[in-house]
Amino acid sequence: MGKNKTGKYLKYAIGEIVLVVIGILIALSINNWNQNRLERMEEITVLKSMRTDFLQTKKRANKTILKESEVIDYCGKMMRLMIKKSEESHSDSIADYLFSGTLSYWRIEPVNGTYDALIGSGKTGVIQNQNLNRLLAEYSAEVKYGFEDENYSIDLNSMLTESCSPYSAFLLDDKRLLRTAGLKTAFNDTQRNKAVLKHLNNDIFLSILYEKIVIEKYRLEYQQSILNYVENILRQIESELKLKKGEQPTDD
Repeated sequence: MGKNKTGKYLKYAIGEIVLVVIGILIALSINNWNQNRLERMEEITVLKSMRTDFLQTKKRANKTILKESEVIDYCGKMMRLMIKKSEESHSDSIADYLFSGTLSYWRIEPVNGTYDALIGSGKTGVIQNQNLNRLLAEYSAEVKYGFEDENYSIDLNSMLTESCSPYSAFLLDDKRLLRTAGLKTAFNDTQRNKAVLKHLNNDIFLSILYEKIVIEKYRLEYQQSILNYVENILRQIESELKLKKGEQPTDD
């Protein structure tokens, strides 16, 4: 009798243990599923916010590249004009090349709020796409360390400004001078012609300008590489968002 009762109790106990284990496994499975669901929801939110940031960065990069190309073009025109030392040069043309080109400085200002916050929180693992993570890391390093001669580029601008500062204002046409300076009278033709001659014979400015053209071409290449990263990252983000909706990503 005692043995039979012990056997029944043992079977009952084992059954209870099995049920408890199954219950724990089910609970863990539900918890893991819910955790994964929350993480994927967070990933979608991050990707959408990041897409907004990179679309804004792309817009800024395109504008900067356009302006940088204009700077290089104007610098080249200014250099050719100064090499020829043509006395028929007009002050308004020189002023355009000077203030819209040789003394201009453009730099991409990326919008990295979402990615920087992700790094700061230590949650970069929320993004499952490893290729996207790699691109983001490379892009972040490229932006952080930037163009290696950036400071030299700024210094060249300062040297150019200083070199032409004694006469640069005299090159401005009446409308630009009156509008920007708020003056009632402008410089006369004699003053402008003297300024043109001084500039055409400013060999120091010409030497610095040559260096600026070289540096600005390298800076343009750097800005284009930033844009390439941004476009690749945007493609990866769009692909991931489509996958999250159950759609197939495009081949590009």
